[in-house]
Amino acid sequence: MLKENAALLKALGDETRLKILQSLLDGERCACSIVPLCGKAQPTVSQHLKVLLQCGILTSRRDGTNIWYKLKSPEAAKIMEILRISKTKRKGAGC
Repeated sequence: MLKENAALLKALGDETRLKILQSLLDGERCACSIVPLCGKAQPTVSQHLKVLLQCGILTSRRDGTNIWYKLKSPEAAKIMEILRISKTKRKGAGC
């Protein structure tokens, strides 16, 4: 259990990953709508998404050429709440 908790906290210890989670607090988003919110290049955001997927914080699904991400971990959502990180305002549906 400690190992999983340490992995969760390590994954949340990055500003870009926190921005990704913040964008997903109000529901599923396509990767194309997450990238502009992070202010980073698409390959960089993809690497951060991969880390969050591997830790079990996110889940994803493919719809044609688009990949949609959703927050899976209730623990991560609770940590965001404790840190007082609120939802981002949605700007369009994305893809």
